[in-house]
Amino acid sequence: MNRKAKTTAPGADGSYFTRRMFRRQYLPAMISAITLSASDIADAVVVGNSLGLKGLAAMAFSLPIFMIYNVIMHSFGLGGSIRYSVQMARGEEKNAVSDFQGVMYSLLGLGLFIALAGNLLIDPLTQLLGADPGQITLFDMTGTYVQILLMAAPLFFLAYGLGYYMRNADMEKEASICASAGNICDVVLNVVLVLICKKGVWGAGIATLSGVLLTTVMEVILLHVRKTPLKFFPLKISFHGVWRSFRMGFSSSVSHAYSLVYILICNNLLMRMSGERIVAVFDVVQNISYIFGYLYGAVSQAAQPILSTYQGEYNFLGCRALQRLELKTALAAGMTAALIVGIIAPQVCIFFGIAEAADIALGAWALRLFCLSTLLGGVNALLAEYYLARGRELPAFLSTTLRRAAVLIPVAILFSFFGEKFFWLLYPVTELIALAVFLIYLWRTRGKGNTIDPDRIYRILLRQLEDIGEATEEIREFCEKWEASMKQQYFVQMTVEEVCSAIIANGFGKGRDERGMIQITLVAGEDGIITLHVRDSAVEFNPFGMDKADIKNDVDNLDSTPWAWT
Repeated sequence: MNRKAKTTAPGADGSYFTRRMFRRQYLPAMISAITLSASDIADAVVVGNSLGLKGLAAMAFSLPIFMIYNVIMHSFGLGGSIRYSVQMARGEEKNAVSDFQGVMYSLLGLGLFIALAGNLLIDPLTQLLGADPGQITLFDMTGTYVQILLMAAPLFFLAYGLGYYMRNADMEKEASICASAGNICDVVLNVVLVLICKKGVWGAGIATLSGVLLTTVMEVILLHVRKTPLKFFPLKISFHGVWRSFRMGFSSSVSHAYSLVYILICNNLLMRMSGERIVAVFDVVQNISYIFGYLYGAVSQAAQPILSTYQGEYNFLGCRALQRLELKTALAAGMTAALIVGIIAPQVCIFFGIAEAADIALGAWALRLFCLSTLLGGVNALLAEYYLARGRELPAFLSTTLRRAAVLIPVAILFSFFGEKFFWLLYPVTELIALAVFLIYLWRTRGKGNTIDPDRIYRILLRQLEDIGEATEEIREFCEKWEASMKQQYFVQMTVEEVCSAIIANGFGKGRDERGMIQITLVAGEDGIITLHVRDSAVEFNPFGMDKADIKNDVDNLDSTPWAWT
């Protein structure tokens, strides 16, 4: 059996399906990223134009609240959705649904606790965030906005957590629509309440709360009406996977915890350096950083479900093909955005409400230095997300720790001693050092992470009916090599023959995809379980919707045997 020739044929590395699946995921994720960017900067833009530097400073002081929320909702949501994809790929639907309910109910309970406790301690919390009680106007602005954010905690956690799961359950378009609707609501209400009705930071907070409420309601309704395993009822709840989900996602979301510390330190350093004017510039840079974060995040969101599924299939060639594709896509988008922001940096500052010439010049200088760091930052972020999606938390944790804390915070403190012009060099210097150290780590640990003998994986691409006979013969030899039982061999061969014949005969041609392809992956586990994965490009045809009487008769004659099907 010339299995190597089959697995290295054109498209066998996963590129044929990878490009198609990535495009399908990427467009909704990018639309969501654009609206998320608009929503996140809307508060700062309208408040800055309405209230000036004090309004921008109040927004900067509230940023740590968003960082805390990001740690929680992305850790649980990302980690839980990765576990969901892997469990579904391995045929463990009951465990996947139970873990989903455990994660979501945990998020809801934690959100309610934060809403209650945070509002009871609003004044000391506002002071801890950096607002000076002696500056009454700024202190009150910050407290009002933070109080509304705390009340919205349960909604934030549900909205973002459900969004992650929906993208991993082939509902990426629906997730994007829900997020976009909420973000548009946020932007529109910001304009109405802050600019037109002059409600200040209270209006900005209500706009944010309303937007995330709309997203949550739409997501819950869609999950209720769609045929999907993601249901809150009937209760099949299990909390056993909650901590594991959080731990898996935290290696990526820890960046938000580091950002919390970084922002608190910078707010205090910058206030002592030049007062609210430089804190306002810092807030503008942070808001622009969200645009780049969402651009790269859209690529990661599009790639993550595919990578997690590939990892469940032990499709390491497909993982590497997808990594190359996401790097190319992300760098193209990041370079375009960096050039645009760098060219119009003064106008960006004016757009955020900075009016004085000296403040505009400082803001433009800060933005341009930040833009120099964005490509390196994008590579760092994508590498971390890539290893996280493949279940390797340590490399993701290391990359995030380097660029968000271990390098960033010391460099920020050091550069603060050299004045407000030199301070902004911290961005490119941090990304360069972090990437260099991380690449050295990858070089020293190369080859790790592939946890199965490659000889235990059989993969072949089928294009026409004539290919099936050759494939079943090779499958028989593969099963015999790994001592599969006769029942396992029969079930695998019967499934490939019946299902693939139906797909090729009915799903390809006739106005559909003339270049249709089926990918068969067979994994011989060390525990004796034989796992079969079938992927095809006949998106308009469901072979299981045909008459399955003959197949059912064959299956009924099989008693229990180690077997998994996805």
